[in-house]
Amino acid sequence: MIPVIPKDSEGKDGDGRALIKVVERPTFILKTREGESRAVSPSQRNGNKKEADSTSTVALKPPDITRTAIPTCIDMTNCAKFMDENMQLCESALEFLCDQQDFLVVGCLGRQGVGKSTIMSLLTSNYKNDIFAVQDLSHHESSTNCTSGIDFFVTKNRVIYLDTQPILSVSVIDYSSSFEQKKSSTDFVNNDTNSELQSLQFTAFLFSVCHVIIFVQDWIFDPNLLRFLQTAEMLKPSSTTTMDQDYVEYYPHILFLHNKVDAQDFMPSNVKKIKYLYNQIFSSSRLQTHSGLDMSSDSVENGFNLFFIPLITAEDESNLQENEKKLIEQLRMKIHGVSRHPMTPSTLTEKTWYHYVSKVMEAIKKSHLSSEYGRLMP
Repeated sequence: MIPVIPKDSEGKDGDGRALIKVVERPTFILKTREGESRAVSPSQRNGNKKEADSTSTVALKPPDITRTAIPTCIDMTNCAKFMDENMQLCESALEFLCDQQDFLVVGCLGRQGVGKSTIMSLLTSNYKNDIFAVQDLSHHESSTNCTSGIDFFVTKNRVIYLDTQPILSVSVIDYSSSFEQKKSSTDFVNNDTNSELQSLQFTAFLFSVCHVIIFVQDWIFDPNLLRFLQTAEMLKPSSTTTMDQDYVEYYPHILFLHNKVDAQDFMPSNVKKIKYLYNQIFSSSRLQTHSGLDMSSDSVENGFNLFFIPLITAEDESNLQENEKKLIEQLRMKIHGVSRHPMTPSTLTEKTWYHYVSKVMEAIKKSHLSSEYGRLMP
C-alpha cells in the first residue's frame, strides 16, 4: 500500500503542474479535487467555476450593460408639444413617456376663451404654476389661439394632461383659408364646414385616446355644443375588430365643467335642473357620464359628472380663491381615483399608447364616415 500512495500523489501533482502551466494561476490547483464529493468552501466553489465563468463572461456582460442603459422617465418642468395644428404627432413626446402600464390620460375640450388652459394649469399647480400658457389680450386682438394642436404635461404620478386647441374656432377657419394649397382632396370648399369637421375629428380622436375628458363651458347650457358632442361620439372610430368578440367598445369618462359660474348657480335646485337636462340629452349615449366626478364631498359612483368653478372678481377675490383651491383639489383627487377601462384588448404602456394614438389619428383621417358626414353638411 505504501508504494501505491506515492504513485497516486505523483499523478495528482503531475496533473496539477500541467494545469498550472496552462492557466498560470497556482491558486486553481484545487481544480484537481472536482471529483471529490466532500463540501467545499465558498472560495473553492468560486475557483471551481473558473472555466464556466470564462465561457459565460460574454453572456453576463450584456445584462449589466442593459441595466445601466435603461432610460429613466424625464421629469417635465413645462408643457411640450404633443400634436401640431396639422394633426401630426411630435416624435419628441416619446422622450417623456415610460414603458409602464399605470398611467392616466386626461384631455380637455372647449371653445375659445372658456378657460381650458387655466383649468389644466390649476390641476397641475401642485407641480408648478402656469404650466399651460393662458390667453391674454394679444390673442384677442389678433384673433389667434393660445394653444394650437395639443400641448401635454406628464406628472410624476404618471398622469398625462392634454391641453387642446379650441373647437369651432374662428382662428382655425382663418388658418385653413390662408393655407388652401395644403388642403387634401377630402377637404371641402366651405371654410365653416372644414372647421366643424376638423373639430369633430379632433374630438372623436380624444374620445379614443383619453381616460377622462373635461368639457369646459362658460355657459350654463349650450344645446349646440351638446349636439356637437353627440356627433363626435358617432364619428369615433371603433377600437374593436371581428376578432375581439369579448371586448367591450371603449368610451371615456366625460366631465362637464362649467367655468366662471355665478354664486347663484351653485344653488342645489339649479344644479338639480342642469343635471336633469344632461341626463335627458345623454340618456342613450355610451360616454361614461355617471362616474362620481361631481362636487359632492363623498364619492358616489352613479353621480352625474358635473362640476362648477366660480367666477372670481376683484371684490371677493380672497374668499372665492380659497374656495376655488378646495374645488380644484377635490376635482384633482376625483379624477385621479376614477376607474381606468382598457382602451384596447391588449394592455397598453405609455409608449405603446403613443403608437396607438398614431394609429387612431390615421384611422380618423381616412374614415369614410367622416368624409360622408362632411359632404352632407350644409
